[in-house]
Amino acid sequence: MPRLIFVIGATAAGKTYFIEQNYRDKDVDILNVYDYQQKAYDEVRVGDSIPFGAQFRCLYKANEMLLQDIKQKLMLGRDVVVEHTLYKAKRRIAYIDEIKKISDVTIEFYVMCPSGSRWESNLKKRDLEDSLEGYKEQFKQIEFPNVAEGIDQIYEVVDDEITLRMNPPTPEILQTAREELAEETKHIQEEDEEKRKRKELLESMKTRPFWHYCEVCGKKEFVTAEEAFQDGWDYPPNIGYFGLLGPRTCGNCSLQDTLYWKINTNGSLPLVIEGDLSEEELITWRRIKAEPESLLTDSMDH
Repeated sequence: MPRLIFVIGATAAGKTYFIEQNYRDKDVDILNVYDYQQKAYDEVRVGDSIPFGAQFRCLYKANEMLLQDIKQKLMLGRDVVVEHTLYKAKRRIAYIDEIKKISDVTIEFYVMCPSGSRWESNLKKRDLEDSLEGYKEQFKQIEFPNVAEGIDQIYEVVDDEITLRMNPPTPEILQTAREELAEETKHIQEEDEEKRKRKELLESMKTRPFWHYCEVCGKKEFVTAEEAFQDGWDYPPNIGYFGLLGPRTCGNCSLQDTLYWKINTNGSLPLVIEGDLSEEELITWRRIKAEPESLLTDSMDH
């Protein structure tokens, strides 16, 4: 029967060292969630930055990729050691529920609980000693694993001492955890559906007619993007992007009379401050922010 061993704990709690000391020379597969997180981040990274709001999705995807690798190795009869944080019961249960489906597996948890002095020493080695208080708060968030989660053996590791710690079962945590996971899954599915609809809408804007408003002279036409482009309009999707500040003009008006020109040539950072806009500029800006939906009906209908 294959063994699945999770080594969990806060930053600099000694997880990697514990694994190296106890499993590096054994016939086991060692996986680290950090590697999967970096891979997920690399897929969405723009330069040195992660897009706003993408972190949770990256962590979610990293857990999914790691889970798949764990399952594959266990089905081959391999013992697997996983370095992870897994502070919360719901995060552990997300793994355990899936792993229990594949075969008989012994699941063990080692929870790193270093003494204050050991933890401070570890943080110093990693140049993180200035963040000790923050990591202590992080440690307080850990929900100690419980046998009710489906774990066979639970150990507490205090520095170099390993102690079996099997607290009384608390089955009530299972329902709460699974409800939270179901809510997360529902939220992700709803986000995906919204993104799908948004993508379809943006794609349709290449061929469907929509209202084009000239912010300078006030002209408006209900035409396709290609028709507008042939008539000289500066308008997405052929010129610029929906929802981003740019010129919105017919073929007879000048870029220099647009809100885009004003914002980008006022000598300061190119930021739109609504309090500094005229009534007409405010109408233009709010229409742009609401694109492309704001272009599907005549503004006179509102």
